[in-house]
Amino acid sequence: MMQSVSKQYREIQQALQEKDQLHRMDGIQLDVLNTVTEFLLPFKTASEEMEGDTYPTIQLVVLWFFKLKKHCEPQYGDPEYMVYIRAQATQLLNEKMSISVTHKLGTFLCPRFKSLKMFKAEERNAVYDQARRLVREFDSAPLTPPASVREPEPMPPVAEAERVKRKRDEFSEWEDDSEDVAERDEVQRYIEGQFFWDGEDILSFWQSQSIAFPVLAKLCGQ
Repeated sequence: MMQSVSKQYREIQQALQEKDQLHRMDGIQLDVLNTVTEFLLPFKTASEEMEGDTYPTIQLVVLWFFKLKKHCEPQYGDPEYMVYIRAQATQLLNEKMSISVTHKLGTFLCPRFKSLKMFKAEERNAVYDQARRLVREFDSAPLTPPASVREPEPMPPVAEAERVKRKRDEFSEWEDDSEDVAERDEVQRYIEGQFFWDGEDILSFWQSQSIAFPVLAKLCGQ
């Protein structure tokens, strides 16, 4: 709305003048209108991009949040009204655009932004740790058998050595987890890797990486 008014300001002014209603534009200054309109354009772009329903958008939330937050920072030479508008926009961003761990993980799964440079080291490492926990959970989740599968036959007696080995499971909370090493390797290999990604279809990218990173690919598809 503001953008269209800004573009047609002169035409609107002339039309109102011809009808002797120019007073309707009292207090509307073209330079102010243009400045505010230009400031609001990134918000319009962000809203349109994150409202897409034919492609994933969760990975965009963090990126747009930080871009808009930087856009709202005070600029040298700002008129007083822009200082106020930027401050109000920053407050609304913090109130309305809540960043969750899921949003951070979505950004992490974008190859271009996996280093999460927008976060401090502590927060970045927390996201990596969460990714590792999820990988471990996905990798160890039991498969749900089909409804048609019969109940398993009774197990035959096992050898003493096998019985002792199975009994050690009760101490598993203190054992070194070899799966943890493999899971860390997958996350770390992704962090350190270099990939070609056109920035468009993140799901197709992870389908192409499902052999090299099977659990992360599964995580991205959730």
